[in-house]
Amino acid sequence: MGKVRVGVSGYGVIGQRLADGVAKQEDMELVGVADVAPTLAVRALHEKGMPYNLYLASDENRAKFGELGIPVSGTLEDLVKSVDIMLDAAPNGIGAKNKPLYEKHGVKAIFQGGEKNEIADAFFHGYANFDNGVGKDYLKLTSCNTTGLIRAVDCIDKLVGVEKVAITIIRRVADPGDYHRG
Repeated sequence: MGKVRVGVSGYGVIGQRLADGVAKQEDMELVGVADVAPTLAVRALHEKGMPYNLYLASDENRAKFGELGIPVSGTLEDLVKSVDIMLDAAPNGIGAKNKPLYEKHGVKAIFQGGEKNEIADAFFHGYANFDNGVGKDYLKLTSCNTTGLIRAVDCIDKLVGVEKVAITIIRRVADPGDYHRG
């Protein structure tokens, strides 16, 4: 069996990690990443010599990529047509807009935790409910905060049992570079 061909939509904090992780897997091929604008992360990708093919998630900023000399391999649809699965790390709500494109081309997808639950066939956490994701075409991952909590609570539950969990999360407002959120 050949390598699983993977695309990443959204080359921000999450998308960068996904792309780097996929690129290191021996059984996967990172076909490319897609983004909408020449963000700091995309510019850094260019400065690294474009180790990943870059696709435009939308045409609105095509001229800006050209002005900066950032090569583009095609459109998001071109990327989707070239992969077996998309890892959608685009901002909240964009994954829902991308899903019809994935469906059109019969491409499975995994969506980041900020999307609404309705986007997926299963709300998935590889540690706590792996079996729920088997055979599904569209999965939604838990958020980064939820991922850590699930691991901890699941371990305690298996050891002594957990009936109810009350949690308070204190965190920063946004990722670095997302200061527009406040």
